[in-house]
Amino acid sequence: MPILEKLAQPSQARHWTDSIPLEYHYTAGVAGEEFRRELRDNGRFLVSKCSKCKNTYIPARMYCPDCFIEMKDQFPIDMPGYVYSFTSVNRNRSGSDTDSPIMVCLVKFEGVKGGIVHLINMDDPNRVSIGMKVTPSLRNQSERTGAITDIIAFIPISTGPSKVTSGEGKAKTQDAEAGKIQARSLLHSIEESGYPIEVDEMTISSLRSKIGKGELLTREEDRLLRGLGDKAREWRKAVKSSSETEPDDTLSG
Repeated sequence: MPILEKLAQPSQARHWTDSIPLEYHYTAGVAGEEFRRELRDNGRFLVSKCSKCKNTYIPARMYCPDCFIEMKDQFPIDMPGYVYSFTSVNRNRSGSDTDSPIMVCLVKFEGVKGGIVHLINMDDPNRVSIGMKVTPSLRNQSERTGAITDIIAFIPISTGPSKVTSGEGKAKTQDAEAGKIQARSLLHSIEESGYPIEVDEMTISSLRSKIGKGELLTREEDRLLRGLGDKAREWRKAVKSSSETEPDDTLSG
């Protein structure tokens, strides 16, 4: 039946099932491809620096998200990162249960905005802590393809036997101090944001007391503190947006 022919009876309608083969490719973009190429060839992370605001970003990108200008200054960094946040999951990418928890962390670098989300490999997951210094464990150069999976996982810089040596003890102390400093900084940021603390007064009071005593937070307490930090940032953005809105920009009524 021609496509323009009208149906006289509904019973004349027919349908056919078939499939149309499609081919498609995803690209990481110009800066993304350069980031992947640097990782594949040299095992380093490529960053971009804005010539106007002087901010540096990882992964490398073409345009500054703050100034909206093209960032032509790109260079690799070769420094340890630190664990900004982490979590554990009990299922793999296919949704199947795993024999043991899989640790995933957000790794940031000093003086650089952005970060990399990846696996963290530790014999004892309970030893993962905020501020812990880590370095990427890479595949052999012949096996790299320029994908994020060229990174096997992030591993702590200080690893060794279960017996604690003086060097390991010093590294643990430094990691603990870094975690305490970050917790104090985050708490200060929450209190300075103007976020209505009374909403979570009990939680903040407990965390403030523990941080004030210089005690390390548990994983659950750290999760609560970061959750409050997210709320405070959203509150600060909302207040800033409201204050920048001109009367002429608002609708009457």
